[in-house]
Amino acid sequence: FQEAGLPMPTMRMEVLLGNSADFTLWIYDVLCSLRPQIEGNSTSLEVLGDFETLPGRLQSEVVQAHAVVPYLAVVGAWSRKPAE
Repeated sequence: FQEAGLPMPTMRMEVLLGNSADFTLWIYDVLCSLRPQIEGNSTSLEVLGDFETLPGRLQSEVVQAHAVVPYLAVVGAWSRKPAE
């Protein structure tokens, strides 16, 4: 913003909370997309147990704990160009 000649932006972040499968599935999806890079760096995912059962185990833990978990944060930023 500032490099574009605008004032420092006002920012807002919202994080949805919930306990549905969608709320636990996103972390598995992120890990799946990063898996080639993780394994390419000789980093093991074994600490997570059976990777293919991870989504179900995450959801089960949330349900059993009667917990809510965060979903992806949404960030908004805006600024107004000063009047000339």
